[in-house]
Amino acid sequence: MELSPETLRSITHDMRNLLTAVRGHAELALRGVSPEDPVREDIAHAVVVTATLFELIDQIDGNDGSGSHVAVSLDPSVAAMRRLLDALLPRTLDIVIHTDSDGAFVGIPKLRIERIVLNLVLNARDAMEDGGGTLSIRTDRPSEATARIIVSDTGPGFSTDALEHLFELGFTTKGDRGTGNGLAALAPYVEGVGGTIEVDSVAGEGATVIVSLPTAELIIPEEARVPG
Repeated sequence: MELSPETLRSITHDMRNLLTAVRGHAELALRGVSPEDPVREDIAHAVVVTATLFELIDQIDGNDGSGSHVAVSLDPSVAAMRRLLDALLPRTLDIVIHTDSDGAFVGIPKLRIERIVLNLVLNARDAMEDGGGTLSIRTDRPSEATARIIVSDTGPGFSTDALEHLFELGFTTKGDRGTGNGLAALAPYVEGVGGTIEVDSVAGEGATVIVSLPTAELIIPEEARVPG
């Protein structure tokens, strides 16, 4: 049975409402669980899954989140992920978050920012097999038109050959522990809003992934402006 556009929009609207409730309850549960509780990581993964499902719903709607009406402050969006990352990453891993994009707004939804950071962070976590090392998440603003999310790790890095295949679906450096859909799956979302992904790595010396995003202007609707 083929659904009409109106019916499909109604269904995805209800799905978003339900997912928002699930996400909210999972985040509340995460706040109430001690760092030592083994269930903490399971709850954190539930939060991660909801972000993925929101992305899928956007695809069903044909909405890639790149509309010019979207403008999200980059630094608070990244900084707010600290609690979730603390739950997802082993305690032997040193997590450093430094936001310095000079108040930049980017033209993608907050959930898309979260998706980008989670993708890069979980890939870095898997690369550091011994569970130790440093994982750095930074933002900066190299120009007025660009803001960046930069994720670095002290893992094994990539060989020259691996660097040539990182954006190919199915390619993985994790053996049977990976799907090979990391950067390859992330690239369309970033490129769809006019962004780019760069990888800087030397085998044995860690890796740095730089996601550059076009900045966006925060436009306040006329009816919402306070008379001056």
